[in-house]
Amino acid sequence: MLSKISSTVLLFLLISSYTFAQNLIVGIENGINFSNIRKSEDYNRMPAQMGPVNGLFIKYWVGDWFTFQSGTKYTTLYYSRNQNYNYNGYADLFKYNFLRIPLLAKFKTPGRLNFEIGGGAYYTLLMNDEFRGKDRDLHTKEYQNENFPPMNDWGWIIASSVNYNINNKFSLFLNGQITTGNEEYFESEKGKMGATEITFGIGYKPFAKADNFIRNDSLGQNIKIIPHTGINISRTHSNKYPNEYYNKVGLSSGVSLKFLLSPNFSFVTGAWYERKGYSLDYYGNSNFIYKTTGSAGYQNLSKIYSDTHLDYITFPVGFEISVGQRARSNFSFGSYYSLLQNVFTEGERESTYSSSNQYQVYRQFFNESQDHWVKKSDIGFFVGYRMEFPVFEWGNIFASASQSFGVKNLFNNMEVRDPGQLYYFREKMYNNSTTISVGITIPVSKN
Repeated sequence: MLSKISSTVLLFLLISSYTFAQNLIVGIENGINFSNIRKSEDYNRMPAQMGPVNGLFIKYWVGDWFTFQSGTKYTTLYYSRNQNYNYNGYADLFKYNFLRIPLLAKFKTPGRLNFEIGGGAYYTLLMNDEFRGKDRDLHTKEYQNENFPPMNDWGWIIASSVNYNINNKFSLFLNGQITTGNEEYFESEKGKMGATEITFGIGYKPFAKADNFIRNDSLGQNIKIIPHTGINISRTHSNKYPNEYYNKVGLSSGVSLKFLLSPNFSFVTGAWYERKGYSLDYYGNSNFIYKTTGSAGYQNLSKIYSDTHLDYITFPVGFEISVGQRARSNFSFGSYYSLLQNVFTEGERESTYSSSNQYQVYRQFFNESQDHWVKKSDIGFFVGYRMEFPVFEWGNIFASASQSFGVKNLFNNMEVRDPGQLYYFREKMYNNSTTISVGITIPVSKN
């Protein structure tokens, strides 16, 4: 009797191990990152710098709908601190090498072509020779404690990828992710490590059978993957000076997921990148906010041309109503939540000074960070229309237009001080924008 029980347990463990192994994927990925410091003080902007990303990963599919992923990545982040934004300006370049260990959980669509989105946490080790290698011995312990950056960091990841299974063994993917660290590496700016990464890679299922097809789950027939790209026309609304902020055009792109609840009614979500913002063209004092007077009414006005950029990762949640047979009209509505990635102002300031014996014109170019004034997230509502045409056997092309209405005041503080210009304003601003895009609708069942 005991022998039979032992045999049954052993057989169950072998079957479970085989099933687990069937869903195990290992692989390599390579790509680039764009540094993005997360700071809460200082006006000097650190523009994005490009660096390499290389890594190994291990992934486990939990059925057709979820994945867990870990591995290791070696990434180099470059940061440039620009100062004196004029012709005499200069920049300091900083280089940090990190070994990162992530742990991610992601939602996944079934099918040969599938989409993943999710997030998690990571832990990193700083690998620079001057900080961790033999060169560190050139400095005393006291110097290391006072001047060396943190040797370890941890943070958060938001990630998404598009995967194509060549067969049951091999798959290709394009991955994009955003990282945000916790430790301060730039004390004067309270700056934390951050980056946007784009990587390509190949995955391998070592224990899967080498069949030439990928099984499509029956539920996958009710899912559509919708990649799209286009332009975003921002009409940022100010409650105090609505006519002084001009429209601005930026990029909008991303991937949406459509889940059919019935033949004509669907649930829609996804992840989008959106650049919003506004422009100023006036005589005043502030590069960032419309302000025509200084402290105690002091007038010292400059001609200012500026563009303020607000970069968001947006997560929509909505519904879509579809009508028509071949050419289909799709009407969507819902809400969104956006995470701010960057906010900066760039442009030109022209000042004139004259006296009885001289006349001078100064022209200054600026590129300023505004992270400390703008809230880190936005929420609102959207409505949209998409016209879809059957062109390919495996998918349809479409053109769409949507309108979003932000309901959250963008500003952190109602009292704002500009360096060298002491003033206060009580103003609220909201994101309103129109997006025009094109893309492809790919039913999972036709992959």
